[in-house]
Amino acid sequence: MSAIEKKPDDTIVVTVRITLKPGKDNDLIYLVTNAPARGLAATIRNAMRSGIQTENITDPEEDIDLGGLGYDL
Repeated sequence: MSAIEKKPDDTIVVTVRITLKPGKDNDLIYLVTNAPARGLAATIRNAMRSGIQTENITDPEEDIDLGGLGYDL
């Protein structure tokens, strides 16, 4: 299912249904499940514009090594 609607102010609304499969689409699954409340569309727009950098996606349960940042904490 997909639909494209053009509004009077020239805004285009695109409605799509995407199936994401674990193991294949983990980066996308992480992106959409961790989008801020009421921010899914903005999150997807940003990802479409800049791409998803999988090396920047971290597991929130995983400790992050801050030693490589060059700052003494």
